[in-house]
Amino acid sequence: MPRQVYFRPIMALLLALMGGILCGSQFVGHLVGAAIIICVSATLTAYRIWHRQAGRWAPIILFAALGYASIQPWVSPRLPVGHIHSFSDETRWQIAGVVNSHPREFKYFKKFVLLADTLYYKDASYRVKGRIRVTVRGRGPEIARGDRVVFRSRLRRPRNFNNPGGFNYQRYMAFKNIWRTAYTRGDRLRVVQKDNATDLTDRLSEARRAMATLIDNSGKEPSTAVLKALLIGDRTAISPALRDKFNRAGVGHVLAISGLHIGIVAAVAFFLFQRLLRLVRPLLWKAWTHKGAAIISLFPVCFYGLISGMSPSTQRAVIMVCAFLLTFVVERERDVLNILAVAAFIILIVFPPSLFSISFQLSFMAVLSILYGMSCWQTRSIGKHTAAIGLISQARRKIMAFFLVSVLAIGGTLPLVMTYFNQISFIGLLANFIIVPLVGFGVIPCGLLALFAYPISSQLALVGVKICIYVLDGAMVVITYLADLPFAALRTFTPSVFEILCYYLLGWALLRHLASPAALSGTNSVSQQRPEAVPSASSDGHARGRPTYRRLFRLTVAGRWLSAKLAGKESALVGLAVMIVLLADAGYWVSQRYWNSDFRVTYLDVGQGNAALLELPGGATALVDGGGFSDNNSFNMGARVIAPFLLRKKILTVDTLILSHPNSDHLNGLIYIAEHFNVKSIWTNGESRTTSGFEAFQEIIKRKGYFQPDFQKLDRRQQINGVEFIVLYPPADFMTRKNSDRWRNTNNNSLVVKLTFGNVSFLFPGDIMIEAEKELVNLAGAELGCDVVLAPHHGSRSSSSQLFLNRVQPEVTVISAGWKNRFRFPHPAVLAAYQNHGCRIFRTDLNGAIRITTDGNHLTVKPFLPSEQTP
Repeated sequence: MPRQVYFRPIMALLLALMGGILCGSQFVGHLVGAAIIICVSATLTAYRIWHRQAGRWAPIILFAALGYASIQPWVSPRLPVGHIHSFSDETRWQIAGVVNSHPREFKYFKKFVLLADTLYYKDASYRVKGRIRVTVRGRGPEIARGDRVVFRSRLRRPRNFNNPGGFNYQRYMAFKNIWRTAYTRGDRLRVVQKDNATDLTDRLSEARRAMATLIDNSGKEPSTAVLKALLIGDRTAISPALRDKFNRAGVGHVLAISGLHIGIVAAVAFFLFQRLLRLVRPLLWKAWTHKGAAIISLFPVCFYGLISGMSPSTQRAVIMVCAFLLTFVVERERDVLNILAVAAFIILIVFPPSLFSISFQLSFMAVLSILYGMSCWQTRSIGKHTAAIGLISQARRKIMAFFLVSVLAIGGTLPLVMTYFNQISFIGLLANFIIVPLVGFGVIPCGLLALFAYPISSQLALVGVKICIYVLDGAMVVITYLADLPFAALRTFTPSVFEILCYYLLGWALLRHLASPAALSGTNSVSQQRPEAVPSASSDGHARGRPTYRRLFRLTVAGRWLSAKLAGKESALVGLAVMIVLLADAGYWVSQRYWNSDFRVTYLDVGQGNAALLELPGGATALVDGGGFSDNNSFNMGARVIAPFLLRKKILTVDTLILSHPNSDHLNGLIYIAEHFNVKSIWTNGESRTTSGFEAFQEIIKRKGYFQPDFQKLDRRQQINGVEFIVLYPPADFMTRKNSDRWRNTNNNSLVVKLTFGNVSFLFPGDIMIEAEKELVNLAGAELGCDVVLAPHHGSRSSSSQLFLNRVQPEVTVISAGWKNRFRFPHPAVLAAYQNHGCRIFRTDLNGAIRITTDGNHLTVKPFLPSEQTP
């Protein structure tokens, strides 16, 4: 039986729209040119439609230009007068406005979006517009959407950590139409007016809160946290450790309500309603059972989407599933690829920034990979079909289909998972084979029945919730066992965009080759042969009688011979070419990592802190400090900033971690690196602190068995791959002298390390201040001189004394400080001192990451942000 051939013009238009959005996000502000292109291409398209001619390239150009124009309000907005974006972020304002979103509760803080309307400063008030993302730390008053609140805070502009390949936080917030952030304490937030009006959103929120309370009272974590995520989309109780377990087991997608969950709800509802409607004879006689079941199934699908919070991934899934169900009503052939394209088209037209959403990319690539891969598998199965299929064969085919769906979903999202999560699971197939049926056909249907039953009988809902928790308890045992296996998952580097494109091209070539007639030779070869297409006047869009370049090529002897040899082998040749390109790409990265002869130092932008990556000749690496905030629960510098930078450079092993001193702005970013990267040794000054960060760092060192030499026994002069490491400070007996020398605090006890490669040297002095600088000059003498110095204590006035600068005599000074930090580092007097010494000054708050490369004789400095782009 020949397969149905579908016409998919919307796929080309969708790709054009996506291309225009991508182009518009990179090249902003050319709206006039885009408008001209839209007018011309729309006129040409309308003309060809009117004359019933092929559209050729006009529709493609039209939708590409529309995509470009549609993203401009987010990447190049024209904000109104009085918008909060124009108000100073140096002033501590009294901010008043209305809570515009349902607050998200976390363990130590909560977040909500405020629609600001008034700013107060001293005796003046200003009417304003705009949305502010507010973070409230500590306990505070109960607030709800619609409440009017007042608090005092600075208006901070969302700012990126400007490192190569870093997360674009500014764009992320702009896509949410948020242009300022504010931070306050719970005891400083006042609710001046409660909102008593209720709408559908408020009632759904009340229902979610009631269901969350019922779930919390019905069992224990982590099952209750997982059930809340599955039923009402509340993932605030999902701890990082629990999320990591799901990711290691390869079932992390289960926690986010998406196409899998909505599709299962639709399938179960359609199956049940179809069976019920078959009992109604009039509907059965008129063949309305499928239509009726599809229409009724829309209600549980939409209800599940609404009660789960309608996150962006849920919205996309609901649109696609509803479009699929409506095909039963209109009695059209269900080409799921067309339905997928329509769903994506609708989403991108309504909200173009969805293209940059992780969930959008993951969900659509998973579905596209499944659909295309299963289509190729069915083609191959048809080619091999020789006998009738019995019950055992049908069961085998269904199991194989389920297995292939998992393989295709995992394979289709693999490069995206590597990009965003840097981890692949080796047991994902097995875990999905067990967990997805349990969750999809057990927990979710039973949980939805409990949701429907809750308004009628809370006891009946409680029974349903307890059944769900019982099933999840068993599922968690399986997930924990699988995740704890040492070979469960592998940490991966971050692939480049070029590598991702090559991967998908290679996957397409493989699937196309498996489904091609050449791959099916010997099986139904007669039925698989394709008839030679008869050229027509309009088949290729060319005028009658004018041969195409392809036809002209085939008229030559060489063309006929090459066309005959390559018939049916195009995909294999494409795959071979891509593999050669990927091998060349691998060779490039190997040469960059292990065959380089230069010494490279990258001072990372970690805000108010220090972190520097050392790349030694031959591939060895070291990390000097890791930056960080006081609480890793609020923001983990190691996980969010340093690790992505390392993985983008294909660095999975950091040979040496050097901690100058155990303050949080130097230590806390190293905790994640020590936990998740291969580390060989750790250098510290041996000083301890009673902080949670330091205790966690020491626990990891002990558990992993890292080599950490005592400071007194540390070899103070080492040669590593041609680079000399010299520990200049503190003195070996500094711990015994702390009681007598009051100035020997944590900052002044910093580890000072000098690195020398050839004739070029770098100095890392930590946070030492004037007293320690004086002692360092006396101890090190002439050996203190260097070419590049990291300004002590982030450019504080209490450091960088004249005595120190006269001895160091640097050519380049790097200052690592946070943008408009509360300490106002670097101090103007310090900047003037370095300028008077003729130093070239680079700052991470202005220039972002600063990369310095040397061959041992010359220096090359490359800031991430050139001076003309600094904020």
